[in-house]
Amino acid sequence: DGQTLKALELLTECYVLVQGNTVAAMGSIKGLKQVRNVVEDCFRNVHPIYNIKILMIKRELAADPKLREEDWTRFLPTFSSKNVPTRKPLKVREKKAYTPFPPPQPPSKLDLQIASGEYFA
Repeated sequence: DGQTLKALELLTECYVLVQGNTVAAMGSIKGLKQVRNVVEDCFRNVHPIYNIKILMIKRELAADPKLREEDWTRFLPTFSSKNVPTRKPLKVREKKAYTPFPPPQPPSKLDLQIASGEYFA
């Protein structure tokens, strides 16, 4: 649907075109810097919705004349990366020495009875 792309275009006031691995943007210098930050974060495996949230908050803060000159870090969210548990490596078994001949077959019950003489009784 391109909702994330449309939100990025509205917030940065730039036209953004994505074609495969190529991103093209047209707009003001300020907007292009914002688009570049979002795209580079995408390369670093950061979802663009995080940057869009930050841009929305910055736009609201810039509109407020009281907060325009203050530090905005207390308003901006800090996203921490979650440690996803990785799979444990499989236990590697030691290989036994190769023997071309199979092990001897164990004697059957009938063979045991014949050997003990119980079969003939």
